[in-house]
Amino acid sequence: MKSSLMALAAALLLAGCAGQPQSQADQADAAACTNAADAGYSNSTLDQQARTLQNGLRYGAPTQVFDAERLGAMSQRGQAIQNCEEYGNQSGSPAVNGVPVVAPHIVN
Repeated sequence: MKSSLMALAAALLLAGCAGQPQSQADQADAAACTNAADAGYSNSTLDQQARTLQNGLRYGAPTQVFDAERLGAMSQRGQAIQNCEEYGNQSGSPAVNGVPVVAPHIVN
């Protein structure tokens, strides 16, 4: 009995955490960010997409390096989507009054 009350309380608490549905503008922004990240992912993994399974060759079949490159590209895609949604479509760089902030660098 006590455990079922705890489960009910937990379910109600989690139901209260549900966020508001996204507006159409937010959905359009998310779709644009996802499309841009997908295009970047596709361009950066063209060599991997063209690779075929070739048994009998020393490095023909996908290897751990191939998997690591694919996972790295997927991580970059996710980070690009997150940066685009957070900072707008400015390659993930913060902006002040609509102007991207220049990263500090040393001038020789």
